[in-house]
Amino acid sequence: MAVKKYNKKTLGKFKKILDEERDRINEDLSYQKNELNKTITDGSGELSSATYHMADVGTDMAEREKTSIFAVRQSKYLNEVDDALERVDEGTYGVCIICGELIEEGRLEAVPIAKYHVSCKETQNQRNHNQ
Repeated sequence: MAVKKYNKKTLGKFKKILDEERDRINEDLSYQKNELNKTITDGSGELSSATYHMADVGTDMAEREKTSIFAVRQSKYLNEVDDALERVDEGTYGVCIICGELIEEGRLEAVPIAKYHVSCKETQNQRNHNQ
């Protein structure tokens, strides 16, 4: 049985989408790193942190924690995008890793890192939920 694959033109279209997504994520991560590297006085424009109220310090710490969580999520997503780009290079992008059929182009446009058909993903999620 012949393995189904997308043609080079379609793979090129998705490579462009994934490359743009990768660039966007890298910009976000760069911004988040800059935010995390700022000191409490950098963020406020104050010359000294000695005048800070404890509530201001707490708010700053909460913001840093949120930024850190977002950065971790973006890093994981970047790994998924890199994996998808590898699949493009290998010619296996867009092939469901469960059933081996082509994933619909509309799904790949909506979720460019998709590895499964919607129905296969739902089945997998249900199995994971039941364990």
